[in-house]
Amino acid sequence: MTRKIHQDIYVGLIIIAISIFLYIKTFNLIEAAANYPRILLGLFIGFGIVILLGGLKKTRTLRNEEPIEYSGDEQPLNFNMLKSPLVTLGIVVVYVLLLSIIGFFPATILFMAVFLGFMKVRDWKAYLFTIGGLNLFIYLVFVLQLNVQLPKGIFFE
Repeated sequence: MTRKIHQDIYVGLIIIAISIFLYIKTFNLIEAAANYPRILLGLFIGFGIVILLGGLKKTRTLRNEEPIEYSGDEQPLNFNMLKSPLVTLGIVVVYVLLLSIIGFFPATILFMAVFLGFMKVRDWKAYLFTIGGLNLFIYLVFVLQLNVQLPKGIFFE
């Protein structure tokens, strides 16, 4: 007999662990600035516990050889379901790493082009207007109006 564990246990534990890690990181913030993230992370921990408890109930059902009733879009996880979110996560991680190396605007242009390609956007006008419009908006609002210092990278030092 194999030890059957429902996927919700893993999901709940991951949500709780990440939330606790980030909650601990809020101790480095100013007290007034830490309140809102702490409230949200407390809610995430609560939701993680609810998911974990549901997973324990579903695991008990699995071990008793009873079928689990899935409602709506819910279904057991498999690699095909996770492939797109994992590739997206990989693209975002590379983007974050490139921010400090090549700077905000070149990294954002590259990120948007790769992500639009991954999403199978084929119209060159969509690339042009999406990438150009986003960068123009960020430059006008954040750089010119709000004087936000974005990472410059090796190209603009």
